[in-house]
Amino acid sequence: SSSKGAAELVTAAYRSSYFAHDGAPAIASARAGNVIGGGDWGEDRLVPDLFRAALAGTPLRIRNPEAVRPWQHVLNPLSGYLRLAERAATDPTAARGWNFGPADADAHPVAWIVDRIAERWDGAIAREIDPGPHPHEAHWLKLDSSLARAQLDWAPAWDLAAGLDQTTAWYRAYRDGDDVRATTMDQIAAFGD
Repeated sequence: SSSKGAAELVTAAYRSSYFAHDGAPAIASARAGNVIGGGDWGEDRLVPDLFRAALAGTPLRIRNPEAVRPWQHVLNPLSGYLRLAERAATDPTAARGWNFGPADADAHPVAWIVDRIAERWDGAIAREIDPGPHPHEAHWLKLDSSLARAQLDWAPAWDLAAGLDQTTAWYRAYRDGDDVRATTMDQIAAFGD
């Protein structure tokens, strides 16, 4: 959260220092909640760690099972970013910070996400609590996307259930040796429908 806040401040300073004149490009910044989706192998991220553990047959180590996060499939905020880029190309008032997050109902605890993925996965997912020590984490995070909804007419196309379905399907395709590029392209096409 601190790094996102710092990026907002740097972007705003850059925008006001170099792009505050008439005809200047609209420099906007955008951020998303906890994104999930196939192909993410980032370390210390719940969903990639979960599938890495499931594929290796090792237990998933969970730091904070009760932490609530605003989960969404990565294609949701990407669609918002594209809509913002279109607007910023013609509207200088788009030069500001924007949030692209899920509906409030799609914020859930870490343990809930693990349980929902385990229901979708056709194999065992062992888990254990990682005793730490861990850096401080906020217990509950949420993004206010009301500006994007009101001014860009943006809303997530997939709810969390669809995002979990698509994410699990991608990792299943990877596990089974299927063409994950084709899986990705099929998911992008389904998102656009």
